[in-house]
Amino acid sequence: MRSFKSGAHPWGFPMSHYLFVYGTLKRRSRHPMARRLAASARHVGAANIAGRLYDLGRFPGLKESLAPNDWVQGDVYDLGENAEQTLQDMDAYENAESPPPTPYERQLAIVVLAEGKEMTTWVYWYHGDVTEEQFIASGSFEQNCAPAG
Repeated sequence: MRSFKSGAHPWGFPMSHYLFVYGTLKRRSRHPMARRLAASARHVGAANIAGRLYDLGRFPGLKESLAPNDWVQGDVYDLGENAEQTLQDMDAYENAESPPPTPYERQLAIVVLAEGKEMTTWVYWYHGDVTEEQFIASGSFEQNCAPAG
C-alpha cells in the first residue's frame, strides 16, 4: 500500500484536493453527509483502491490489502477550492461516527479510476480491530445505497 500521512505529497506536489469514499459517503448513499459531499464537490467517477473492506455495522472500514486481488470500490470527488473546509467537515463526521481516539485516519493513497488512470486522493483508513467474518468479499459496501443503474 502506498499511502502518505502528511498534507504534502512526498514528491513535492501540493496537497490533494481529491477524496476517495467507499461507504456512507458514496455517491449512491442515502446518508445526509453523502448528499452534503455531493453538493459541495464534483464527482470525478468510480474508482478502486487496493485494500480490504469490513462491515462494522452502520458503516464499513477500509484496511490494507492482504492479497493482490483485494480491491475496494468507491467514488472519487474533486473538492475544488473548498477542499480544506470540506476535509475538515469530513474529519468531523468520521470522528462523530467513531469518537476519539478514532480508529479512522485520513491519508493520501493511490486509487485507480474506472478507465485505468491512477491518482492520489485522500482516503479514510480504519485502524480498529476486525474479524474475517466482517470481511466484505465483493469490496463494495451497499448498505443504505440506492440501487445501481
